[in-house]
Amino acid sequence: MPLPPETDPARTHDTSGRATTVRYQVLAMLCLAAAIAYTSRNCLSVAAGTVGRELSISVTQMGGVMSAFFWGYALAQIPAGWLGHWIGSRKALSMYALLWSLACLAFSLATGLWSLVLIQVIFGIAQAGIFPCSAAVLANWLPTSRRAFASGLLGSCMSLGGACGSLLTGLAITGVVWGDRMIPAIPWRWVFALFALPGIAWAVYFYWWFRNQPSAHRSVNVDELALVNPNHGRDDALHPASPSAISWMAMLWRLDVWMLFAQQFFRAAGYIFFATWFPTFLKETRGVSTAASGVLTSLPLLAVVVGGVCGGLWIDFLYNRTGNVRLSRQVTPVVSLASCALFIFLAYFVQSATAAVLLISLGIFLAQLGGPSAYVVTIDKAGPYTAPVFGAMNMAGNLGAAICPSVVGVLVTWSENWNLILFLFAGIYLAAATCWIFLDPRGSITDHA
Repeated sequence: MPLPPETDPARTHDTSGRATTVRYQVLAMLCLAAAIAYTSRNCLSVAAGTVGRELSISVTQMGGVMSAFFWGYALAQIPAGWLGHWIGSRKALSMYALLWSLACLAFSLATGLWSLVLIQVIFGIAQAGIFPCSAAVLANWLPTSRRAFASGLLGSCMSLGGACGSLLTGLAITGVVWGDRMIPAIPWRWVFALFALPGIAWAVYFYWWFRNQPSAHRSVNVDELALVNPNHGRDDALHPASPSAISWMAMLWRLDVWMLFAQQFFRAAGYIFFATWFPTFLKETRGVSTAASGVLTSLPLLAVVVGGVCGGLWIDFLYNRTGNVRLSRQVTPVVSLASCALFIFLAYFVQSATAAVLLISLGIFLAQLGGPSAYVVTIDKAGPYTAPVFGAMNMAGNLGAAICPSVVGVLVTWSENWNLILFLFAGIYLAAATCWIFLDPRGSITDHA
């Protein structure tokens, strides 16, 4: 049964004086969506060897398959952001979740290289709107002083889902020894089918429960409404804007816009290594098994989880304590990303698989301390146009993610040396740190756009 619209007597006459916490329930639902999306997204990286052998797909071809997702994901970012801005995040997110779940289910029907490529492209298009629309929800439901933590938590749950996907896939396709019992392996096609189910359930519940703005949700009382900045309570579904409302050409003359897009390009390219080739890298350079590679791959992804939460808390703390936007939102990512580059570089000289992964994971943790800055700066600068601008930034990031797996495949084929990949990714994170040096987080990118 649909929830009542704007006016609700239960909320209007609530005089308890205690604010409800629906905003945190909304944040929890967004985090759950991110986790579900990345659980299914990372499944192929661990199962790549098994899938490739069964379908006669080479390493270079599998690199192209992995990249196909990110081409669809990247190119659909701006359209997905505008669609979310036009029809509202409630309808858009529910639709996207249902579509990506059906695409995940389609993996179980793949017959060869081109069917995998097609499914990956559709899968990427379906997931393209998750974060632009989620960012718009954060802009509507949370005040500026809490957005860094929310952004960090959202990114952390994304990586938590990726870590769970890697771990569960590795265990599922190889089987598990439980005490004196052996739990048999699950065919990889069934693994993809099972990962499709949570997204379908989420889509149905979110559409029934969520509302685009706090004032339209009957469980939100007047005290909670007072905590949310009314300037961010605008319902994008009720006040749509055409793409001409933002002058993209004017925006592209701004250095902060280019640096915002560039840092996302490099950060996404760096992150995607762990969601695609990292299990294979460990098997080729450190001689670990498929199951062990799934477990070890989960460590840097879990480091992102912890680092994102800590980074969000740290950035909000600095901002609320000092009021200095540049210190909290700019200096933090510069230092954290440069530190990550150093630790990945040092991992090249470590032969132990566990020690090398722990060193890399420490670097990723440090990088993620500054990760929430990208989200919160975009929300602060874009204002009511958060969804399309975030989509544009995310498109840049996913172009990096789309290019990176193929570059790795070509580099390894050319050099026959998987260890060189660590130098590549150390350089990528250093480039991301450099972008933040020139990215002024103050002001609005739509002021003269």
